Amino acid sequence: MSENEIYRPSTEAFARYFAGESPVEETEQIQSWVSLEQENSEELDRLRTIWLDVGTLKNLSVKVDVSAAFARVKAKKELYEHPSEKSLFAQVWKVAAVVVLAAAALVYYFQSQPEEMRFVAEAVEEVSMPDGSQITLNAGSSLTYNDDFGKDLRNVQLEGEAFFDVERDPEKPFVISMNDVTVTVLGTSFNVKSEENQINVSVVTGRVQIQSKFVTEVLMAGEQILIDLDEETWEESENSGSGIEQFWFTKKVLFEGSVLSEVIDDLQTVYNVKIEVDNPAILECKLNASFDNQPIEEVLEIIALAQGLQVEKTGNTFLLKGEGCVN
Repeated sequence: MSENEIYRPSTEAFARYFAGESPVEETEQIQSWVSLEQENSEELDRLRTIWLDVGTLKNLSVKVDVSAAFARVKAKKELYEHPSEKSLFAQVWKVAAVVVLAAAALVYYFQSQPEEMRFVAEAVEEVSMPDGSQITLNAGSSLTYNDDFGKDLRNVQLEGEAFFDVERDPEKPFVISMNDVTVTVLGTSFNVKSEENQINVSVVTGRVQIQSKFVTEVLMAGEQILIDLDEETWEESENSGSGIEQFWFTKKVLFEGSVLSEVIDDLQTVYNVKIEVDNPAILECKLNASFDNQPIEEVLEIIALAQGLQVEKTGNTFLLKGEGCVN
């Protein structure tokens, strides 16, 4: 701009100014231009009126009607325009066109983006997915997915622990992401536990694929894997026969000819208690029993009765005493 040329904001400058995106220098120039003449201030007010009118496009929840928006702008044009102001409103009309098209484009873009859904379980809760899959979340766990889940993809993110009963769909694998690990399935049921540095996946039915930057494995029904993210190691093993992997929501354990050493290990895991014996021979006793949502005190009393033992409790520790075994 030459020294003798009078500054006048461009169409794009007006659009940036009303959108709150003007650089500091440009904002100061526009404000200085407004202060020069009353007509400049009036023109800015007219432009702002059009901007606010078109701004209602942002609140639309349906397809943007650009034609209607232009109709509103045209009405404003006819209201303000008269012969002495035609050249002035030519600039207004240009700005209005930019505003309408920009607003329409922004609304279309944001409305076309999938919305993120996040479910946080306060207790053990079930989530029914749009594809028919059922997910049981442990307390404090969270599940995140897009609102277009199942349309093209079946992707979710998990934090915590959940049991998945996935509806089979060969065209759209079900993908679970946890930290740097993904679990991909077609249709199966399995338990996933994601902690800060460890991930455990145990498969009940079907098969799943486990992938990370350092391991790729396929697990079959009855198998599980424990992944250490810090050490970048993993260990595969068989699921427990007692069903302790799902105890957190089934509250059931089943022992069929299990030696008490295994029974005690499982009970310590699911009830978070310590169980000791005063006679190592007790550990070789076998147990056939099932327990359904029973407190640990009752479970141990039943075991003691079945094996001719006594139970003593000190704090959070239980002691099984006796010679054993009845069977």
